[in-house]
Amino acid sequence: MRFGLWPFVASAVCVGILMPLAIRARSIGRDCGGGVQTIHVAPTSRLGGAVIVIVFLLMVGLAPAMDSPSLRAGVPLAVVALPVVLMGLAEDITCRVRPRYRLLAAVVSAALASAYAGGVVPRVDLPLLDNALSAQPWIMLALTWFMVAGACNAVNLIDGAHGLAAGTSLIMFGGIALAAGWSGDALTLAPTLAVMGALAGFLVWNYPRGRIFLGDAGAYFLGFMYAELSIQLVARNSGISAWYVIMLAGYPIIDTLCAIYRRAIVRRTPLMAPDGMHLHTLVFRRVAIPIEHRVGERRQDHRGRAGSVSGAPALIERRRAERRRREVNLDRANARVAPRLWLHGALGFILAVLFNDNTPALWGGLLAYAVLYVFWYRSLLRFEHEPRPEMAAQQRADLAKPLR
Repeated sequence: MRFGLWPFVASAVCVGILMPLAIRARSIGRDCGGGVQTIHVAPTSRLGGAVIVIVFLLMVGLAPAMDSPSLRAGVPLAVVALPVVLMGLAEDITCRVRPRYRLLAAVVSAALASAYAGGVVPRVDLPLLDNALSAQPWIMLALTWFMVAGACNAVNLIDGAHGLAAGTSLIMFGGIALAAGWSGDALTLAPTLAVMGALAGFLVWNYPRGRIFLGDAGAYFLGFMYAELSIQLVARNSGISAWYVIMLAGYPIIDTLCAIYRRAIVRRTPLMAPDGMHLHTLVFRRVAIPIEHRVGERRQDHRGRAGSVSGAPALIERRRAERRRREVNLDRANARVAPRLWLHGALGFILAVLFNDNTPALWGGLLAYAVLYVFWYRSLLRFEHEPRPEMAAQQRADLAKPLR
């Protein structure tokens, strides 16, 4: 069953079974929030990514016993990913690893992949640059390491709402699996399905309630695996444009480029300094929380009418109504963010599949998406989705609440 779905199913089941152990690991890897990018409420385990990595290692490690040479091809990738995964895990546990060291670990994993797993960008489908890559191998290596480190950080940057990074990554890996399937590329397909299954098992626990997070280890692992599997897909299948995998990852790529511009040009802050101005943060503040306010008002009106019918004193009802108006379920607001941004990943998926072998069309699709992203971002930044003044004041109070 070389092209079967068993790697997906086995990974999903294993992750689903093991995830409760990570959720209960209260003494390590516990995220207490409080940062500028925090939009969740309760302290939550960040060991979800560690479980995904363990299950992937288990799957590829057992591949010889299961007589699956295609899945066994993922063994080198699993091994060379360990430096960046372990550095991310150290950050999840201690919260004291500097960004520069995590970036260095990503470069080390990329270098090891180039040496032992065939992880070198073969082409970029730009004639002048392709000629330079073939003439100067060091340019090819530098470009590869830059892309891999960038992918690790791009996935980590969008990991800010329940299910956002995992769901977006599932769509991206789905694009790789689809292309590998129609190209007959079993060596790329099997490891991709194993990662997708692990993500599906994780999402059961991560969305919508956010009972566990990917953590840096998981985000870096997903970014690394996406970059390396993309390199393998393009290297083995000349009929697929190199820009296919870039279009698939259009949302995290554009989000990262905008973050660099915002920090370096607009705010003049260090590139590695976190901020609370990512698209998912703005969607949370300008879209999700106002929706929760409106839902709360409808519930308040309904309860108010019920209280009036039951004869409850008007003063007591007014006080209860005011208290309900002040209360917004931030967890429900958090869960409203990811589905809206999964649409960005789905748009990239559709454009990539439609124009998989048409590089100019993929350029146009990526440019069009970038314009759409900037337009929506600026509309949110200009408070076009700002609620009424009294609701805006309460929204700021909700965001300032301490963690429970």
